[in-house]
Amino acid sequence: MKKWLFWVLALPTFVWAVVAEPVRLASLDWPPYTGHQLEQQGETAVLLRQVFAAMQQEVQTEFLPWSRAIRVSEKNGSLYAGYFPEYQTHNPKFILSDSLGVSELGFVEATAKPLGQLNVELLSGLQLGVVQDYVNLAVVDQMISRGQLTPQLAFSDRQNILKVALGRLDLAVIDPRVLAYLLEHDVEVKRLATGKVQFNASLTELKTLHLALRREPAHQLLIEKFNHYLQKVKADSLAKSVISD
Repeated sequence: MKKWLFWVLALPTFVWAVVAEPVRLASLDWPPYTGHQLEQQGETAVLLRQVFAAMQQEVQTEFLPWSRAIRVSEKNGSLYAGYFPEYQTHNPKFILSDSLGVSELGFVEATAKPLGQLNVELLSGLQLGVVQDYVNLAVVDQMISRGQLTPQLAFSDRQNILKVALGRLDLAVIDPRVLAYLLEHDVEVKRLATGKVQFNASLTELKTLHLALRREPAHQLLIEKFNHYLQKVKADSLAKSVISD
């Protein structure tokens, strides 16, 4: 056996991890969770990188429009192994990791026309906005599938916020942290929507966030390893927070 070949075969496991191909993922601009302009690409991206670092696996993220992020990830042979963050869904094309965190969903409404306590009957008579291909509150998605709601589709949360502020929608589905971030940091949203919109917390739902990998045998093994190290990273983070307190 040639010496160089023997040397390569004798490389320890951690070296193999370093020289392995990086895992390529797609994501979206959804502050404060993810975004190419956010510090360290957002809090969910930070956690994901910490887990892959613990696995001694490089990860690369490209930020795309949400619909495209899903579409390019589901193709066999795609450069992207999957995408994040995804809510708990039942798409047979993907395998979901354990929870990376949570997102609360509710509605943004006009401060001049507060809607009070929301319910199914009231929702059915309102002009609602949703983001294309986003998962909504379960009650909203059920009403859409039954034909009880015909929402306006937008490409982003910021579009829906502006529509509500300008009176083109009665309300729109949104995460309150996303709403708060855009009102503070997005120049156009800040100018046109400050003081004109608010979060209606009368009907909300917590959604867990996940890494979604295309359903393949290799990705099943990767998810299992990811979940193992995710729990370790979470435990380490909790222990550090307890010590600092």
